Amino acid sequence: MGQKTTTIIFINQSSGYLMIDIIKAYEGVYDERVLLAGVVNARNHKLPDEVKHHHIIEYDRSSKNKRILTWFIAFIQIIWIIKTKYNNSFLFIVSNPPLSLFIPFFCKNPFSLLIYDVYPDAITQLYSKNKSSLLIKLWKGANKNIFNKATSIVTISEGMRNLLQQYCDLSKVKVIPIWTDNNFFIKVPKEKNYFLKEQGLNHRFVVLYSGNLGYSHDVEFIIELAKKITDKDIFFLIIGSGEKSILIKNSIVSKRLSNCRILPLQPTHILPYSFSSADLAIITLSHSASLLSVPSKTYNFLSVGSPLLCVSKKDSELARLVSFYNVGQCFSPFDIDKMYAYILKLKNNPQYHTLLKNNAFNASLQFTPYNALRFLNNV
Repeated sequence: MGQKTTTIIFINQSSGYLMIDIIKAYEGVYDERVLLAGVVNARNHKLPDEVKHHHIIEYDRSSKNKRILTWFIAFIQIIWIIKTKYNNSFLFIVSNPPLSLFIPFFCKNPFSLLIYDVYPDAITQLYSKNKSSLLIKLWKGANKNIFNKATSIVTISEGMRNLLQQYCDLSKVKVIPIWTDNNFFIKVPKEKNYFLKEQGLNHRFVVLYSGNLGYSHDVEFIIELAKKITDKDIFFLIIGSGEKSILIKNSIVSKRLSNCRILPLQPTHILPYSFSSADLAIITLSHSASLLSVPSKTYNFLSVGSPLLCVSKKDSELARLVSFYNVGQCFSPFDIDKMYAYILKLKNNPQYHTLLKNNAFNASLQFTPYNALRFLNNV
């Protein structure tokens, strides 16, 4: 990507398997690869030993104030490290933390951008009253300056690409979808799934939500579904953390739901088993986010052959994926009766359930770590 230098600096506050795959793709392209990250959440592929890792503060999502604070601290740390150690290196900047996109104002290094979230648009779509504020106007003006100086820009969906046209020429923006790893997310049969056994759910039809339980996530409908469904073979399992976790826990208790349980986020080595526990996986997107991207866990559920129940807008990126590969259905959070009917159809129609499971796994083969190599086309 861009000018040839001996060192490339990858900047991503919360790095995981996607970042590791991208870094590995650059082996041999640069003499030295460096990662600036608060945490590296590896799965089956570790960060290569020869990659130098500079630790910055971890992203803390436990509250709004802590999110913002850790963004600012990380930004300052990143600037300091680049200015003092890597003043002539190439920068691979990920929009995490969001303030990373301002790095080029302080560092004259050549750089490329990987956009997972478009700011300040993600903020204005959530809080419409901020759209005309001076800060937002200044931020958008800065984006135009930065995006046009980047040697290349990659984003993860067509919706995100279209949103970026307000900041730069679309010919400059390439779409590379995120991916899963079928060597890590392997479908574990129920009879061999110790996670299911520990939860006492071996013989139940498990409807699983796994992920963030923050304020921007529509998850309350899961409790309404659990309350409505009387089939004792169907069980709702919620795995996650966030501001709504206590609300969900209290609702389960107050409504005396024996067919619903909430668990904390599971360790990485448990994920293939917890994801495989899903006879049906729930994916939710906020109204503002649904037009732009597809949550990475969607692809992981495809790997284990799980049909999807999605809550998103009908014209969302997620809805297009679900429809194109025929791996599930999308609903509004108020379509409780339709979701109820869909769950019963899957549970009581094994042939239809098997069709969607097979479709899901086959779709996952289109989203593999080979996508990381597509970044090299811009070198």
